[in-house]
Amino acid sequence: MEYDDLLLKYALNSKNYKQWRKEHTKMFGELFSRAFEENDEAQIHLTAALINISQRRFADAFPKLNILESICEYDYDKAVVYYFLGLNYELVNDYERMNEYYEKLGAIAVPLKFPIAFHPYYRTAKFAQRDSECSKAVYYYLKALAIYEGRELTDRIKSSTSQIIYDIATIYLYTHKYDECERFLQLSEEYDPSVNQQRNYVKAILYAVQNKISESYSLAEGMNGFYREYLDPMLAAIEAGRDLHYCICEQDRSGYEDFWSWLAESRTDIEQLLDKKPENATGLISDKLTALMPFMKHRLDCRLERVDGKVILYLKSYSVMTLIAEYDALISLKPESMSDWTVISVNWYEEY
Repeated sequence: MEYDDLLLKYALNSKNYKQWRKEHTKMFGELFSRAFEENDEAQIHLTAALINISQRRFADAFPKLNILESICEYDYDKAVVYYFLGLNYELVNDYERMNEYYEKLGAIAVPLKFPIAFHPYYRTAKFAQRDSECSKAVYYYLKALAIYEGRELTDRIKSSTSQIIYDIATIYLYTHKYDECERFLQLSEEYDPSVNQQRNYVKAILYAVQNKISESYSLAEGMNGFYREYLDPMLAAIEAGRDLHYCICEQDRSGYEDFWSWLAESRTDIEQLLDKKPENATGLISDKLTALMPFMKHRLDCRLERVDGKVILYLKSYSVMTLIAEYDALISLKPESMSDWTVISVNWYEEY
């Protein structure tokens, strides 16, 4: 990593370079701006690496970051490079290398200030939560919290910790583990007691499903119009027992026996497809389930596996209380002719 004096001077004074430095400082704060304070060439390399990341040219960023890793003299610079290497591996979904560098980062006693959107492990946890991989999401949220073990709890760290704990609470609400949800909401508030509209939104829903209706509406009254627009109809639906996710709303089951008749007639073709084109076999059943459960208003997923010569069909319920109840009703009608098929309703697949 060598620059002649003229090229170095040109790079440092470039308007484009200064603008990128400004943008990255706005995003990452002093985590970026303080890195390699005594090494102008290293600052150029770090800036170039972040330009690559910003432009989603992740592969181009790795060589630059690897060079920086090899020349670090101070713990702060090492921590910054480990962080950006971990983040870049996270962005390309290489979880093994992501963990490697985040663990290196955690082993250095340097209190970096992370933007919450790019906090170590946070993106991975968020995407897992989006995909209903709830155990995986909680695992990575807890990994994010572990970054702060043994460190002084500054206001910035308390704020980040509160946010991550709140995110865990939302998963427990979604999966109907209401006691755990309440515990994590309280813990989030202990770390940051300031008014948090998102947290109050979740707390209002929690109160509603716990049948604390007056407390729920009282909390909602103090929220702004944006949240009220979505919250008020949901609270009313929960109170009336009409919310599909949090309540059991019995649906039309007249087509359930026809579903089994179709599956019994189609099983040979489906089993042959399972061995050749499993996605096509799954697709046929998904199409039928989607038509059978129109209240879900989206395509329903399922999974087929062959174990010891037998077929297992997993029906994904997405933790929706109504869909869980309907799948239970559907499974209860499985005919004797399908006895060598095991049909299981699951919230998500990761535990199987």
